[in-house]
Amino acid sequence: MIAHIVRKELREIFRTSKMTWMMGGLLVLIALSLYNGYSYYVSHSQMLKESQEVTYKQFISQGNKNPHLGAHFGFYAYKPTAGLAMIDNGIEDYTGNSFYLEPHKRGIIKFKEVTDATSLKSFGFLNIAYLIQFIFPLFIFLICHNIFSKEWENGTIKMLLSSRATKRDIYIGKLIACLCVVFAIIAIIAVTAFMLLLKSDADLGAVIYNYLIYVSGLIVFSAILTSVAVSVSLITRSSTLSLVVLSGCWLAGVFLIPRLAAEISKKVHPSITSIEFEADTFNKMQYGVDGEGTKDYRRELLLRRTLQQYHVDSIQQLPVFFIPITIEYFEESDGKVMDRAYGAIEQNQAQQDALVRSLSLFSPFLAFRDFSMHMTATDMDTHNDFAQKAEEHRRRIGVMVDDFYQKNTEATNAFWKTVPQFRYEPPDTFRRLAASIEAIGVLLCWVVGTIVLMIFSYRRMKI
Repeated sequence: MIAHIVRKELREIFRTSKMTWMMGGLLVLIALSLYNGYSYYVSHSQMLKESQEVTYKQFISQGNKNPHLGAHFGFYAYKPTAGLAMIDNGIEDYTGNSFYLEPHKRGIIKFKEVTDATSLKSFGFLNIAYLIQFIFPLFIFLICHNIFSKEWENGTIKMLLSSRATKRDIYIGKLIACLCVVFAIIAIIAVTAFMLLLKSDADLGAVIYNYLIYVSGLIVFSAILTSVAVSVSLITRSSTLSLVVLSGCWLAGVFLIPRLAAEISKKVHPSITSIEFEADTFNKMQYGVDGEGTKDYRRELLLRRTLQQYHVDSIQQLPVFFIPITIEYFEESDGKVMDRAYGAIEQNQAQQDALVRSLSLFSPFLAFRDFSMHMTATDMDTHNDFAQKAEEHRRRIGVMVDDFYQKNTEATNAFWKTVPQFRYEPPDTFRRLAASIEAIGVLLCWVVGTIVLMIFSYRRMKI
């Protein structure tokens, strides 16, 4: 009986011109989203790989130079484009993807795509993530909003309930019919996106599990929305009222709550401005922390310790150059200041994110967005991990150069070639799952809430 009801509902859904136009429009948007995402990945991935190789080759072939001056020639460390960025590019366009490696100071992430974009960028980038998080929920609501209410409006509910089908058969049959349509669209998206992954140069072995987890999360997210829409249709018994309620949920969940959450998080945990950051770190590096003294005072203490270490009385009697020792010492002390400063920023970001995630209890769209960015490695945690690895590489190069500089005043290409290239590997699947555990928890809460809503609506299915 359930199969019969499913076939009947599917015939009714697909025989209307409204459904034909909606499906046609959605398929066009899916095609555009996949094309945009694939083009984004291919162009960015190729550009970053070529740029990284070019800037590194320039560095290791710079010729004979003073080691410290040569280190200032520097080169860029690029964050490779995530393999699943063709599905969700997350915050990549806002955080930048390159880090300049040179002595003395931690570089600032550069090449933020939004700085070169037009005002149209504020409308968002149409890829699969944008389609899934903004447009697809509305499509689900438009399909399901009258799945039950039409029976009351057409007066067919009595005939339906007096047939051999039980209330349970009717409810499950209608729900499955809606899920069939929704899951068919997800299958189209998932299979096509997978084919593009195969076609691209992305490391399939590294991303396949993340992709499967992402698709699983998408299925759960879509099932929540579909079940909520079916339940609302049954509770309201009016197609117009059902559509108004579901549209309100969509507007609140997709636009109002995320923006409200962002504003609240900024008010509760305000971010430090770049001017305050520069002033604070400059003062701490110049005048020391916890009574360390000024740089001149610390340099004098360092000289005394160095003279004692080599058992000499003057800087001229040292068997090594003192300047690189000074550079290495202040690289370390300034690095601690910068570590504390950036650590405070990351902690503040984590507090803001935690507050936003807590508000996602009112919006599954927000929770799925968080889950999506973590699984595609386009989130802030991955960005901070890249920045940390690049900084560690910068300091490693600094130590190499300073050690060489203590005994040599000139470095040739033979030395520059010993400086290692930067390679970044994003967090593995387990770390991404651990980072998205709160988003997964919120989605599971929505699953439980949806089941309660379904039970409540099921009990109202009577004449």
